Amino acid sequence: MEVRLPKSVYWVLFLFIFSLEFAAGYYVSHVIGYVHSDAMSRVANAFYVLYSRDPHLAAIGFVWNPLPSLVELLFLLPYHWLPELASSALAGVLMSSVFAGMTAVLLARAAVDFGLSRTFAVLLSLSFSCNPFMFLFGANGLSDAPFIFFIMYAVVHLTHWIYGRRVGSLIKVSFALALAFWTRYEAVPLGAAVALAIILIVLRIPPADPRVDPPKRQYGMLYKLFHIEGTWSMVMAPVVFSGLLWLWFNYSIMGDALYFLRSEYSNVAQAQGLATEQTFVDMMGNPLLGLVFVAKKTAYFSLPLAAVVLLRLWNRRWFLWDMLVLLMLFVSIVALQFLMLMKGTSYGWFRYFMYVFPITVAWLPYELARVKRSFVNYGIVLAGMLGACVVLGYAWTNPQIAPDENKFLHAQQYAASQQVEKEIAHYLDTELSGYNILMDSYSAYSVILNSKHPDKFLITSDFEFTPSLKDPVGRGVDFILTAKPDKSSALSAEERTYKDFYEKGTEWTELYKEFGGKWRLYKVIR
Repeated sequence: MEVRLPKSVYWVLFLFIFSLEFAAGYYVSHVIGYVHSDAMSRVANAFYVLYSRDPHLAAIGFVWNPLPSLVELLFLLPYHWLPELASSALAGVLMSSVFAGMTAVLLARAAVDFGLSRTFAVLLSLSFSCNPFMFLFGANGLSDAPFIFFIMYAVVHLTHWIYGRRVGSLIKVSFALALAFWTRYEAVPLGAAVALAIILIVLRIPPADPRVDPPKRQYGMLYKLFHIEGTWSMVMAPVVFSGLLWLWFNYSIMGDALYFLRSEYSNVAQAQGLATEQTFVDMMGNPLLGLVFVAKKTAYFSLPLAAVVLLRLWNRRWFLWDMLVLLMLFVSIVALQFLMLMKGTSYGWFRYFMYVFPITVAWLPYELARVKRSFVNYGIVLAGMLGACVVLGYAWTNPQIAPDENKFLHAQQYAASQQVEKEIAHYLDTELSGYNILMDSYSAYSVILNSKHPDKFLITSDFEFTPSLKDPVGRGVDFILTAKPDKSSALSAEERTYKDFYEKGTEWTELYKEFGGKWRLYKVIR
């Protein structure tokens, strides 16, 4: 008898996870007032499209993948009635909460589709979604929640194709990879791993579904090569086209096809501060130290993989070719982090290594479908998931392991440091109403989102920004707001254009006001 869950169960699961995530995110972001800078900047990118001085779609930016901000556009539509959607980045919280709820449904449905117990399906879903570290990303508004959904969707349907060779599964994998690319660049190494896995699957792994006839023996290597070619064409076309489209957008609008990679706002530019961090300097060009660093971080997320290994040992399913497929997927994104650490372009945050966890969890329903449905086998998987809750919960509470993510647990402390941008926004709204104020939105996004009149600011995405920055006097700029340079961030536009602008200003400006030792407002002298 085919196992099925009523649709009402999926809706309850979605609403339960969504409600918990949004409640937590609302409390931290709006009540306490702490928002992760990356989450706020993603909302800001969407905000400029709708509410800046020059609203246009290209204002969404060409450094970070745009899909999270495109989703947030919808949530920002009621901004005039609910300004907290921008000022507290609640549009980002809504975005990540929705994807967290969808991920919970995806995992439960994957377990049911593979014929596993309905109770187990719900428990597996909850053990993933309520894992403290996974829960964090449904509540904080970062791009990780949609990326996790898309990569898990891709892995689930890749395992469906391994199991039953249904073409529809390949189509789902292809679009999931493309959407993952529009969310985060880590989709590139994962896509490469899927391409390699397809070779292995076609050559070595027959379908496991008894209803599917295995390939006939008389089919030779040439047939298999054509099979690989056709499968690649179907799976890789959307993600490759997406990559080429992104290059074209960067070239046609920003004048450089690799603007996202090497511009003044890119990850490479932001990582310049790593040259002063001895830990990362030591790793550059030292593969052994890099491997140790990567292995330590990845180990915290590896309990589901350990559960897969234990399942195979218990069921005497010794190393098979599909295990190699899982390992390819497992190491793909981690390998990218290793390369970036070698080049000194990654801060190695704990969350950068977490994607091995959802990839392996998405594989688990397939793994259980290959063995007997028993209490022991289910228990091995659930024990691994519960153990991961403990391990990742501990890691999250330890600032030595997860320094950036740990801030969410001490939101009150970090919220105080973010008050200065709100004070600046209030000051500019009340004291300098009607003046033409120029600021680089790369650093001033929080000021813009907290202002009641954001369209009065001249910001980076506006058509007049560059000529106004080069000739503030002639272009009628009244004030320039500038942020204190930070070694962990790229230089702002005014700092690049006028050396030491924050500290010294220029001959045609005078210091008008300073805010919290972090911002300075210069008046343009005519």
